[in-house]
Amino acid sequence: MQLNKLAATLAAVGLAVPSLAIATNGMVMEAYGPIAAGMGGAAMAYDNGTAAMANNPATLGLMADGSRLDVMVGFVGPDVQTPMGTSEDEAFYMPAIGYVKKQGNLAYGVGIYGQGGMGAKYANGDKAQVSVGRVIFPIAYSVNERFNIGGSVDVVWGGMDLVADLNPAYPGKEIDFTDDSDFTGEAKGYSVAAKLGFTYKLNDAITVGGAYQTAGNLPDLEDGAYTVDGFDMPPVVGLGLAWQANDRLMVAADVKDVMWGSSMNTVTIYNSDNGMVVPFKQDWDDQIVLALGLAYRFSDAFNGRVGYNHGKNPIPDQNVNYLWPAIVEDHYTVGFGYAFNKQSEVNFGLSYASEVSVTGTGPNPPYGNGGMTIEHSQVNWQLMYSHTF
Repeated sequence: MQLNKLAATLAAVGLAVPSLAIATNGMVMEAYGPIAAGMGGAAMAYDNGTAAMANNPATLGLMADGSRLDVMVGFVGPDVQTPMGTSEDEAFYMPAIGYVKKQGNLAYGVGIYGQGGMGAKYANGDKAQVSVGRVIFPIAYSVNERFNIGGSVDVVWGGMDLVADLNPAYPGKEIDFTDDSDFTGEAKGYSVAAKLGFTYKLNDAITVGGAYQTAGNLPDLEDGAYTVDGFDMPPVVGLGLAWQANDRLMVAADVKDVMWGSSMNTVTIYNSDNGMVVPFKQDWDDQIVLALGLAYRFSDAFNGRVGYNHGKNPIPDQNVNYLWPAIVEDHYTVGFGYAFNKQSEVNFGLSYASEVSVTGTGPNPPYGNGGMTIEHSQVNWQLMYSHTF
């Protein structure tokens, strides 16, 4: 009964207060949870807390018996430079929460996580904000001492604000729908997705893991006269390993295929009031993401972490857009965990995404991005308090 009440509460809060993030690996976060954030995003084959439900739910089977509650806040700090000026959106905060109960071979719970997003805001009034989040219901089962399986059902929400004067020479070509909130979008849509994962302990030192996440095919995002069609989150498949080199050192590595090619093709904006139809051609490439991390236990209370994450910019140069500058590629990460006692601990992860510069090769403005150079870097962090009982 307690879990049912908690699930209902978290779901209601999640649907009321969506999280916003700005593009990292394309339009998804480079890491979910500060433990993985300190490890470059690697999270497929070791216990990384309740954030496992957003990574590989099978790793929930690796946690100790009992209940765990994680309360998190994340920060994304993009620095976007374009011919339109510097983006005024420089700080986004993302709350998240997760609860898991492990009893014997079975683990289950509920959580709310921001999955990703993208956008920018300029002094001339042009603005785009895309947010995607999930209410996640995970379950994991330990088949034996070596093998765990897990899965989740995810309620996916998406929101979008867009203000753009597409061609000042032709009145009536303006798009304008926004709720002026950093957490929600004026146009909204909901869908359901799922994840399935496993972990397998090859020997006392090496564990492998993997997960598949289905596409989050959102229906049309709608706001009165405006309809947004073709905005979907991609399917993702990932494999990883964790090597416990000794009682202090662990090394982890993941590789993921983020299949943007099946989801980000053409996003079309419709306005039923004036019959306007505006296609934003995307044609993103699939993105291979490599995540590497190292954790060292300095004492029973303190763990240090470093990592690296690389995912090639998935947006073709001819389609890059100053409103949706999802072009960063390399993240350098550090983090730590500190246990106050056996029940309480904090974890922190910090990442720096080095600057990427892309010049558009499409038609010249105002009909395209030809000659338009976009520069984007980021500083992101995640902080989590955990209580076990």
